[in-house]
Amino acid sequence: MTDMTHDTDLAAPVVTARRRWTIVMIAVSMLDMLVQSAYAANWFQHTGDDLGYVWGVVGLVAGLATPFLLLRRGIRPAFVCAAACMATLLLPAGAALSLFALASVHARCRDRRIVAACTALVLACCFKVEAMDVLRPNEYSVWRMLFARPGTGVDGVPAVVETDSVAIIAVATLWTIVTFAAAILAGMHMRNRAVAADASARANNERERADQLQSNLSTQRFADAVAAEAHDTLAHSLSLIAVNASALQAQAMRLASTSVGAQDDEAAAGNVAELAKRADEIRRQAAGALDEAHSIIDMLRHPQDAQAMMAPDSGTALTREALYDVIDAARSAGMTLDTWIDVRDLSSLNPEIGKIAFRAVQEGLTNARRHAPGQRVSLEITAARPRGVIILFTNATMPSPTVATDVPHSPARGSGNPRGSGSADRPMPLPRTGGNGLPGLRTRVQQVGGTCDYGYDGRNAFHLDVKLPFKPLR
Repeated sequence: MTDMTHDTDLAAPVVTARRRWTIVMIAVSMLDMLVQSAYAANWFQHTGDDLGYVWGVVGLVAGLATPFLLLRRGIRPAFVCAAACMATLLLPAGAALSLFALASVHARCRDRRIVAACTALVLACCFKVEAMDVLRPNEYSVWRMLFARPGTGVDGVPAVVETDSVAIIAVATLWTIVTFAAAILAGMHMRNRAVAADASARANNERERADQLQSNLSTQRFADAVAAEAHDTLAHSLSLIAVNASALQAQAMRLASTSVGAQDDEAAAGNVAELAKRADEIRRQAAGALDEAHSIIDMLRHPQDAQAMMAPDSGTALTREALYDVIDAARSAGMTLDTWIDVRDLSSLNPEIGKIAFRAVQEGLTNARRHAPGQRVSLEITAARPRGVIILFTNATMPSPTVATDVPHSPARGSGNPRGSGSADRPMPLPRTGGNGLPGLRTRVQQVGGTCDYGYDGRNAFHLDVKLPFKPLR
């Protein structure tokens, strides 16, 4: 388990403070402070210095608590180092705590003035501790006891040190220099390792970003290719349809004028006028489809603008006018359409919900026109805040139920139809094909918390039920 902390005030690199090493450092610091304080307290007791003895006892107590400062070295290394140095300078304690804190400062602090100040303080602590130790008599000095003859200095036997004081001081000085340098090098090693890890992480992020940009570029190139193909094929075909419809309308109008002038046949003139009207309708629909094709091509070529282009607008909002327009267009195209429309509170309807509902009406009419031409279609639309938006389609199908259709079968609605036009019969299993209209509509409806069911009942009548909330449930 690690503690990912750093000194935010100094903008230092993030260096992992491993918990197991923290425990080891606390234990070593505690042992060092207790040993030094115990030797100092014994010396003051031997000399009869009561105040010094109390000072040594305070050092013993502090030795049990002060090392826990290292738990905060990852968050406030400079503060921990300063506190450790004050404890070492003011108490008869060892220097291990200060050295561990110094390593954290070099690992985590970037301010050179703070690093230099902490380094100087720790160096002073180290020489203070070693000087106080080597100046005490043999029995009360850690360094002198290390060089004492075995069996002396314990159980009342005076310590016998055969090494001279100069050699002991030299060894203590060398030890101080080595441990001091080791603390600095350890801190620099941790810092460099953290910097290397941070650089590696940044490099990985940049590599992933480059891969993402490359993927986006490839996707955009593919979209451009699709847009070009669509422009060369679909847009061209729709343009030809519009041109041919215009030509058909002009010829029908000339035929009508010729028929009226030659024979004055009102029936023939009416049929020709109807033909001209249908030709004009085809021309207008082709022109509208061409505009939509160009809009989709622009979305492929400019995906950054697609979100704005797909936003709800007056042409896709669920309004009475828009519903009447799409219903009138379906009837003008020859569809026998029975409608029941009861919409309320449309001003408070979420625009995204309104667009999906409008697209559901369009998809239902398109599906009926493609797969059940000439059949009667029933459309029910209700919208109210408590119930949401409900769109129900019902239409008979072609006589042969084995003809492949654009939709899979699913349970049709039953008696829940407000007008009772639904059927509770078991749906007939019809083959699934590769159509994407209704599955795509179901996905969009489900994304906002609605439901979309479609399929055939036992009488081979197709049902499409769409239910949407007034606001997206996300």
